[in-house]
Amino acid sequence: MLSNGCLPGHLLCANPAVILDAQYEDFDQQAERLVGFDQTYLQLTPGPFRGRFVSCFLGPGLSLHLEQSTQALEQSIACARDAYAVSVAVSDGVPFRLNGVDFGPDGVMIASPGAALHLRSPPNGAILAIVIERGEMERAAGPTSIVSEWFSAMHGGVRLLRAPQLSRRIREDAVQALQAVHFRGEDSVEPWSIGRDLLTGLVSKLSLELVGRTEFQNRPVPPSFDRFVALRTVIHEKWDDIRSMDDLLAASGVGGRRVVETSFSDQVEIGPLTYHRVLRLHLARKALRDSRQFGTSIGDIAARHEFWNWSQFSTQYQALFGERPSETRLKAGYGARSHR
Repeated sequence: MLSNGCLPGHLLCANPAVILDAQYEDFDQQAERLVGFDQTYLQLTPGPFRGRFVSCFLGPGLSLHLEQSTQALEQSIACARDAYAVSVAVSDGVPFRLNGVDFGPDGVMIASPGAALHLRSPPNGAILAIVIERGEMERAAGPTSIVSEWFSAMHGGVRLLRAPQLSRRIREDAVQALQAVHFRGEDSVEPWSIGRDLLTGLVSKLSLELVGRTEFQNRPVPPSFDRFVALRTVIHEKWDDIRSMDDLLAASGVGGRRVVETSFSDQVEIGPLTYHRVLRLHLARKALRDSRQFGTSIGDIAARHEFWNWSQFSTQYQALFGERPSETRLKAGYGARSHR
């Protein structure tokens, strides 16, 4: 059972309309848990994936979510169009990497409706997000408050504040809310009341944090991140045309070898050609799990994704995902389908 200071070593039990607590052995399934957010994950470190995702629904327009995974993930996230997300890291050690900058326990990330995030989560990383629908935030903050002004000025962007005390208090309040919902007794209050108190407290703490700030104090995005995004886009769109660093340099027109290597090591901690191979392994995995391709041999799927040596493909695949390609197929229902 995955656990830390915010996630106890047991599954939380409540009405499923209030708390959903589940463990996953598939990062794609875990990526689908945060409803309203479009998320895709790439597993970057080798070994079997283990994850946990806890969601607590505290009334209309307010929910909190805790996510943890054993492996490092690259996460591309398109935020909901009608909700804000306030997030803090709840794991120590290696920080997350958010849009090119470190995001650790001293930070508070605020994403406005429709914002785009690129997040690298470290092995055993855990993160908390409080998701607040726009109308609920406007009601709680009031039309003329500093919080409303600050949020309105974001215009679809992302802010990362260095605010250690605020981050700590958000974690504490979220855990208290989660515990209050989980350990509801005969005299306990309703989840919506717990959510109202959580949101009121969050707005109050944000107001105190923002008073006296003359600017958003948003950390600048390093140039290496912009280069990484451009290179990453080329790799995703032209993966079947890239077989060497020279191919990547020619396709992207970005700097020299050292610049390209640094961009990837800064953002995802692996080199560009390793990232290219990881992407192809993920694409092959997706094909192996696709029931429409059960009639295609594993060898043909490997070759289609530029893996010409079967033994090498199988070794690399098992090293990354912790299972053989044939096991992935069986888990996807290939055996049941083939025996019909």
